[in-house]
Amino acid sequence: MHRHILTLLLSSCFACVAYAASNSSAPQAKTLNGTYAGRYLSNWDQDLFLGIPYAQAPVGPLRWKWPQSINSSFSEVRSAAQYGYSCYQYGSNFNLSEDCLTLNVIRPSGHEGEELPVLVWIYGGGLYAGSTADPQYNLSGIVRNAQDSGKPIIAVSMNYRLAGVWGFLQSPQIHDEGSSNAGLLDQRLALRWIQENIAAFGGDVSRVTVWGESAGAQSIGLHLNSYGGRDDGLFHAAILESGGPVGTNLEPLAYYTSPVENLTRTVGCWTASDKLACLRALSSEQLFTAQTSQVWNPIVDGDFLEAYPSDSMNQGKYIKVPLLDGANSDEGVSFSVHGLDNATAIFNSLLYWRSYALSPPSIRKLLELYPNDPINEPPYGRLGNETYPKYGLEWRRDAAIGGDLVIIAQRRKMCEYYTRAGKNVWSYRFDTPSWNQTVPISVPHFVNVVFSFQNISGALGPLPQYQSYKDLSTGIGNAYVNFVVSGDPNGNATKGGLPNWPKYDLDAPKNMVLNSNGSFVEADTWRKEGIAFINSISRELLA
Repeated sequence: MHRHILTLLLSSCFACVAYAASNSSAPQAKTLNGTYAGRYLSNWDQDLFLGIPYAQAPVGPLRWKWPQSINSSFSEVRSAAQYGYSCYQYGSNFNLSEDCLTLNVIRPSGHEGEELPVLVWIYGGGLYAGSTADPQYNLSGIVRNAQDSGKPIIAVSMNYRLAGVWGFLQSPQIHDEGSSNAGLLDQRLALRWIQENIAAFGGDVSRVTVWGESAGAQSIGLHLNSYGGRDDGLFHAAILESGGPVGTNLEPLAYYTSPVENLTRTVGCWTASDKLACLRALSSEQLFTAQTSQVWNPIVDGDFLEAYPSDSMNQGKYIKVPLLDGANSDEGVSFSVHGLDNATAIFNSLLYWRSYALSPPSIRKLLELYPNDPINEPPYGRLGNETYPKYGLEWRRDAAIGGDLVIIAQRRKMCEYYTRAGKNVWSYRFDTPSWNQTVPISVPHFVNVVFSFQNISGALGPLPQYQSYKDLSTGIGNAYVNFVVSGDPNGNATKGGLPNWPKYDLDAPKNMVLNSNGSFVEADTWRKEGIAFINSISRELLA
């Protein structure tokens, strides 16, 4: 459910990343395994350490295995001047390899001897695509925002195994080995590497905030529910954009019986006495060619995930940290079904939608709570009360239901659970369409990311016409940095800064509405009955 936007001309920051630095003049950091030399960006006054391995290469017998820590050291100074390979995925232009478990550290220069807060980015892409080398995820922007605000931070990004089969092959052999959910275990090992090594870069291990969007936020949500809620101190706060643990398709292991058979038959491993060993003996190219369309997702494996998040959260078995959690106004526009002209069409669509096990009574209740009545219906975001026959006469109704099912309802649920647990929570609704969007104007999934990343790709729109977009981006960056530094997004008001952002309150819940025409605070009570019903049937959503 992750939709990439076109990357426009890159800023001077990315241009200046391209030069090479000699080890003798480059910034250095001594990790547990050895010393790395990075790059200095003079016009951003930042040190970059790119492509640092945090695990052994998951190749050969380690393919699909839970990630293995690096158990060797080196004496020479190694270069960390280029991004590492991106993990295998389809439809990308990245340099791909199975040897892709690397991370990047971006720090402001001139803060030697300090312990700076750390912000860790986990990209989205449906657990099927994504890379830290994607210019949309250039962390220099948020680090520069922190420098300009006088609250410096260090930022880290990680690659993890993707493309379904590479990071999430689910079979009885994989399960018995303890390697289910390998892509999520990659992320966890990267977080442990950060705890063990970030001090070498000037980072404070006691102030680590994880940040993700879409499947990245989903991943963080699953980490929050991992190991029965056991807190190993790998992070201390979280920013979730358009995703979380509930609403995720977590199929049972038996669901993958047919996909495993199809895969092993396709590559000639069906009759092997040890099918997993046979699959591990394949070349990367053979496996890449054999797997294109099958979707592989995380499972409740009884270890990393002991229970569905909806159950573990109801039992209080989740990691409790401060949250900044939000969603976009029209999330469902990005994955709604077109051509639905009446309630019967929506009903039939929801019966088989996204593998969810929604029952007919639940669907009928949803249609009752999400009426197609222009006078009495609940607000449907930017789409308002207009109809768009090209997309279906009840498209906006279906989009509202879908967006709430997958993203928006769980955002409210997470805010409620964490507030009830006594943690500070700040909630937002992002409400600014992309500058070049055509009719129907909406605020779909992913459109907020260029604002969070401070316009590194120039995709916020041409200046000065879209100065308000740039100002909103700066305001969001300030809020994120404040949250990373102090646990509170308020403070450090700048041009385009946000109004006071109230903490979430169960008696009077509020969102910050992030709008380029002037952000404001709203009551988080719209579609109250519909969202409450969705959250009451979250177990039907296989989460």
